[in-house]
Amino acid sequence: MTDLDELRRALRAEEALAPDPESALAAATRRIRRRRATSVAAVTLSVAALGAGAVGLLDRGAAVTPPASPAGSTSAVSTAPGGKVPPAAPAVSLQDSSWHLLVWSVEPHYVNLHYGQDRKYGLELAVREGTAPATALPAKPTSAAQIPDTRSVMWQDTPDRWFWVRTTKPMKAAELVTLLAKIGTTPPVVDAPLKSVRVPDGQQLVAFTSEPEANTFILCPDLDADRAPLDSRCLSVFVSLSSTAGSSSFPNDPLPVHQHREIGRYTVEIDSSSANEQAARQLMNSVTLTR
Repeated sequence: MTDLDELRRALRAEEALAPDPESALAAATRRIRRRRATSVAAVTLSVAALGAGAVGLLDRGAAVTPPASPAGSTSAVSTAPGGKVPPAAPAVSLQDSSWHLLVWSVEPHYVNLHYGQDRKYGLELAVREGTAPATALPAKPTSAAQIPDTRSVMWQDTPDRWFWVRTTKPMKAAELVTLLAKIGTTPPVVDAPLKSVRVPDGQQLVAFTSEPEANTFILCPDLDADRAPLDSRCLSVFVSLSSTAGSSSFPNDPLPVHQHREIGRYTVEIDSSSANEQAARQLMNSVTLTR
């Protein structure tokens, strides 16, 4: 089942319980986070496909527009989360003020950035390690004739890295070429709350997302730990406004122990196995926020 399928099912389940669209979206997103230990980054385009109102909700908060820089080589993009929490933002972004950054995420071997426009369109910019699919272009397209489908375009950026841009916005090929030319090396900036956290011995960062008013991250003993379902040795942490926090559990959850801590207007939630409950509590208590 894809994240789009999961989001649709979750939204349907929440609509009857929460008539308010923002409550329904928050609850649906939280269910996916708790169940799959994934971030809102995985469902931003899905939300965009479901309607303008949902994108408008995800577009809440003031995303900081990064300063313009030339759209030069993207060879400096790193797809490894690293050990620091929060990690440095990836050195890639769409430098077009008409598209608002909703969330960025890093995991082993890929980076994702999601944008919204006019509260109804979504765009995903992904950087992945390795060789692109056979249908990908050999380089970033520079003419409309190179783009057969404006909804999705892939190209090989370097021998060991490729790009994938998808959008829900109808546009002409020439318009997309112009937009792709605005992909540059300025790191994205989001007004997210997490300032620092003390990573427990034996754990390392394997996934991190940053969005207005929220952060999600996963710590595991190794970078290649199972993600579906999540390895029971991992720790999954969510920082969000208290109004969107949740305490629900799910059958056969590999991380059944749910703890939370209030810090001002925010709630820090952490999921772990019973064996890691104490380490999870220490991790939770080490979290500091920017406000």
